[in-house]
Amino acid sequence: MDRTVSRRLGITGKLLLWCLLLVTIFYATTSMLFLRIQSLVEVSNAIVNVNYDIDKSAQHMIQTLLSMEENRKRFEILQKDIYMENFLADMQEFGKTLNGVLARHPEYRTPWKELTQEYTIVLSRSRDPETSSLPDKTITRWLEILSATRQSNQDEMESRLNELAVRSKTAERLGFIGLVASIAIGVLGSVFIAYRLNLSLSEIRRGIRELGRGEPARPVHVTSQDELGDLAQAFNNMTARLQEEERMRQDFIAMLSHEIRTPLTSIRESVDLVADGVFGEVNEKQHHFLDISRQEAQRLTSLLERLMKVSSLESQRLKLVTAPLDASALARGAVERLQSTALAKNIALKTELPEQFVFVEADQEHVTQVLANLLGNAVKFSPPDSVVRLSVTPEPTGDSVIFCVVDEGPGIAIEEQARIFLKYYREPSVRGSVAGLGLGLSIAKGIVEAHGGAMWLNSAPGCGSSFCFSLPKPKAMV
Repeated sequence: MDRTVSRRLGITGKLLLWCLLLVTIFYATTSMLFLRIQSLVEVSNAIVNVNYDIDKSAQHMIQTLLSMEENRKRFEILQKDIYMENFLADMQEFGKTLNGVLARHPEYRTPWKELTQEYTIVLSRSRDPETSSLPDKTITRWLEILSATRQSNQDEMESRLNELAVRSKTAERLGFIGLVASIAIGVLGSVFIAYRLNLSLSEIRRGIRELGRGEPARPVHVTSQDELGDLAQAFNNMTARLQEEERMRQDFIAMLSHEIRTPLTSIRESVDLVADGVFGEVNEKQHHFLDISRQEAQRLTSLLERLMKVSSLESQRLKLVTAPLDASALARGAVERLQSTALAKNIALKTELPEQFVFVEADQEHVTQVLANLLGNAVKFSPPDSVVRLSVTPEPTGDSVIFCVVDEGPGIAIEEQARIFLKYYREPSVRGSVAGLGLGLSIAKGIVEAHGGAMWLNSAPGCGSSFCFSLPKPKAMV
């Protein structure tokens, strides 16, 4: 069977590709700046090695010609050999400078062709002082050639300086734009990649937190085709299996509860018939064991009711019959229901109720079960000679009423509080010493949330616990 292997880019590949892109952008920007700087260097070299050298040499040759002219005139007037010697020395210096310039810059052989030829002729007869003197018109022509060369060279140098300034500004502007663009692309791209990764991670964390809190598992939506996408897919597959297993467990509990209820009812009725003497007189010892059987049957019935309640809450089949109820009356009824249990442990039950009537929109049977559950737990975990308080307080916003059960028990550790409302969870410190299945708080929280309210806990080790929940007021009274 042919198998199609999908090629996709993982997180490592994406980061590597992004690094390569940043390197490419940096290299392109640097190369552009290098080319600009290279052109600036070429113009600068032309100015320094050509224009400046020509200007300096032409100026030196002009000064040498002027010195030659001055020595010639002094020789004609004073007829002293020293002036002719100086004249010949200047001529040699002029020739040396001229040859040096032509050697360094051959392009000036054509513009200086007349100057070179005349100088060669003059140099060939320079041994005869009478014939070596240059006429005024020759020196004047040479000065004109050199002055024209110097002027054109200065114009060319000025043009190159202007070009250098323009190229410098262009390079500076392009360099700044390239630097800003590179930083902007790098920052924006990195932020985008971080945002995409964090978005996927946040979605996965959301699913894990919901699953850890015991909430209904929802699939996570991660569209990236990388390791995070694989992790999200694996998480979704796991949640799908958990949902299927949870549905099967609920169906099993419902079926088991239904199948056990019928024979349990028969057992209870049979025990009642025997205890009532229908089948003959029952002695005291038999009554004792029949009472034990009746109590255990009642215990099994209560357990089945709790399991059915959990199954109904999980499948959202819990049916509420709500009506406006007096919150204070609900609190008093729950306290009376637990009064005997509290007296057995010498625990005082006290209420803190509002002076005026406060109504809630609730199902009386289910809310009474919530209050009885919270009061029963408070009595169960409170030490003898302590006080358990039940308070009813209208919420300041005016749209709900808050019920709080406060005890003086051992309290609950901070790390355990997040799991205290989970099904079948029991705090490690009481698992071996206090009976229970860990369903009461989960059922109570589900009933409150089915009413549209919320339940929460405030506790600390050694400082007791406060379990509170809110119920909405009737809409007509808000």
